[in-house]
Amino acid sequence: MATISSTGIGSGLDVNSIVSQLVALEKRPLKLLEVKATNVKAQISAFAEIQSQFAALTDVARRIAAPSVWAARNASSSNTSAATITATGTANATNFSLDVDRLATKQDVSSGTLAPDAMPGAGTLTLQLGGWDSAGTTFTPGTAAAVSVTVGATDTLATIAASINSAGAGVTATVFNDGTNERLLMQSSTTGAAAGFRVQSADAALQGFVFDPQNKAGVGMAAVGLPQQLAQDAAARINGLAVTSASNTLTDNLPGVTINLLATTTTGYGTDGEVKSPVSMHISEDVTAAVKNVNDFVTAYNALNKNLADLTKYDAANKTAGLFQADAAVVGLQRVLRNMVGSASTGGAYQRLSEVGIEIQLGGSLTLNNTKLSAAANNGTALQQLFTTNNSNALTNGFALKFKALGEGVAATGGSVVNKAAALKNDLARNTEAQTKVNDRATAVEAQLRARYSALDARMGQLNALNAYVTQQVTLWNKNTA
Repeated sequence: MATISSTGIGSGLDVNSIVSQLVALEKRPLKLLEVKATNVKAQISAFAEIQSQFAALTDVARRIAAPSVWAARNASSSNTSAATITATGTANATNFSLDVDRLATKQDVSSGTLAPDAMPGAGTLTLQLGGWDSAGTTFTPGTAAAVSVTVGATDTLATIAASINSAGAGVTATVFNDGTNERLLMQSSTTGAAAGFRVQSADAALQGFVFDPQNKAGVGMAAVGLPQQLAQDAAARINGLAVTSASNTLTDNLPGVTINLLATTTTGYGTDGEVKSPVSMHISEDVTAAVKNVNDFVTAYNALNKNLADLTKYDAANKTAGLFQADAAVVGLQRVLRNMVGSASTGGAYQRLSEVGIEIQLGGSLTLNNTKLSAAANNGTALQQLFTTNNSNALTNGFALKFKALGEGVAATGGSVVNKAAALKNDLARNTEAQTKVNDRATAVEAQLRARYSALDARMGQLNALNAYVTQQVTLWNKNTA
């Protein structure tokens, strides 16, 4: 008997075609699964864009909610040669006049001339911080203890200056060379009336460095003809109210305002002929950053709103539905957003976004009325309250707090955005698993069919061979009996 080498040879049937068609029937569910997988992948991609846009809107809301955004101030001076001004977020918008009557100074004194590298002699200098009266004749010691500086017999002016500087007496010393001779200069370390100093000595060799007009008028550095300047406080008037400062920086007179005094504006201060030339100071709220963030908010909201509208709509003309048409989760997000922009915030002059120029259009998008927004920006505190008022109530809080809480909530673990994204990924995973099962089942069916048809083919081959043999024998028998 001949061996069958190919399925169908023995039976004469097109076994490969029969098996292929039967396997194709088994795989028919794959078409629906593949179409659904393509749709789910498109939904996953589209929802990732929703998540990204939601994150962008939340980020803008966080920026608007930050106090620092509203803390910027513009501060200007009409005469920056006389005084400059800066302001922090605690400063109130205001205008005021400033008279700079007197600048704060350090005490400066000088010794008489000595030959270069002269050695005045040994002794002790005693330095005491304190204040001189306006006439420079009465000294009131400060709270710091007097400091003694020892001078050696071979000390030059440079050595004496170094000893004073290292003593920590609140006085700095230096040597001045006029090209021929040298002088010892002393200066208080800081400005202000309380930073004055007295220099005393009981040693004859050091009398040239004494400065003590109260007890030794005309002696040493207090000698007639030697340059001297007493330490004094700065004096100014803000809206006519007198203020003083040990430095030329005024920091505590108005909350959040720092004024740097650079030159006097009053001539003949304290005399009958006094002439004032006040400086005009102006402080205003700088809402540039806040207004930019409001514009960014409208842009971010509109991008998200349009995407949600496109994904949930039904195009009647083309008879096509958006990827999330009638999807409860996505439609729910759209509804929450639109309800939120139409809600109210209480506690400030403005309660609704439309009052500051953020107006809702048909379809849920927002437009910006720059005229109304500019007017609201000029009342920066009220604009800030509309976005940042915290009433501890999600329904009436400021809009930045509302959208910040919404964005953080939907993006949090267990939030609607996270849950929806997870559900879509699970759908795709189940679809992939179902396709694998269909393919595995089709493979198994194909193997079973080929096994059965192989057995049938073999049996048919045997029967055909037997039939041919019988026919041959009958033919021979007929010939033999003829």
